[in-house]
Amino acid sequence: MLVFAKLVGLLLNPVLWLVLLLIGSASARQAKARRRLLAAALATALLFSNGWIAKNATAWYQSKPLPMRPGEQYEACILLSGMAGYDEKDLQGYFSSSADRFIQTLRLYQQRHVKKIIVTGGQGNPFARVKLKESDFLVHTLLEMGLPARDIVNERQARNTMENAANTKRLLNAMHIKGPVVLITSAVHMPRALKNFRVAGIAVRPFPCDYAVKPGGSRFTWQSLLPTSDAFQQWHRLLQEMTGMAFLWLKGS
Repeated sequence: MLVFAKLVGLLLNPVLWLVLLLIGSASARQAKARRRLLAAALATALLFSNGWIAKNATAWYQSKPLPMRPGEQYEACILLSGMAGYDEKDLQGYFSSSADRFIQTLRLYQQRHVKKIIVTGGQGNPFARVKLKESDFLVHTLLEMGLPARDIVNERQARNTMENAANTKRLLNAMHIKGPVVLITSAVHMPRALKNFRVAGIAVRPFPCDYAVKPGGSRFTWQSLLPTSDAFQQWHRLLQEMTGMAFLWLKGS
């Protein structure tokens, strides 16, 4: 199931669609088919390379900011992995561009909004040659920054968001924490994460962060007409999230 989900994620890449359409156009025997495939490739390129459309679509889908109020406190927060990984050569952990999840978790703990940090996420890549756990790196970094071990819980087996929720539910039951607890993840991932955790029976207070697109979206200017390579990546991430939500809806969750 995990491998299937990863393969579906790879197929939800507009760059791949563009390449396949161009290959189809070049190899088509009939002129009419070539023209249609070439027109489809052009439309795909124009739509998915437009940064203004990609940014505003992401801003529409992602969760809005929900800052903590003064005095707001919770027994625990859940930090979803997906912001770091190991290099297969030196076996060292490195943060990615989504590291704001980690920063905001540390900030909430230091401001005493949360008492404990549950880090969840193992190795989510079934094709990885090095089976190191992301949560180990994150927990180790928290300890290096001076946080006491008693306030950190390491859930290192989950491979996707559904397993994050199911495994965390068992941990919360063992710790006798009824919730609500704070759920910390990227803004564009929060809608799907919320759905998974609520299906698992966990009462959560969402704390979206890591805004790749500003919550207000993007204002239209003449530069909005220029194509950007970043737009393809934004669409890929957004399509993955929307497809995941559709899958949960089809399951009746």
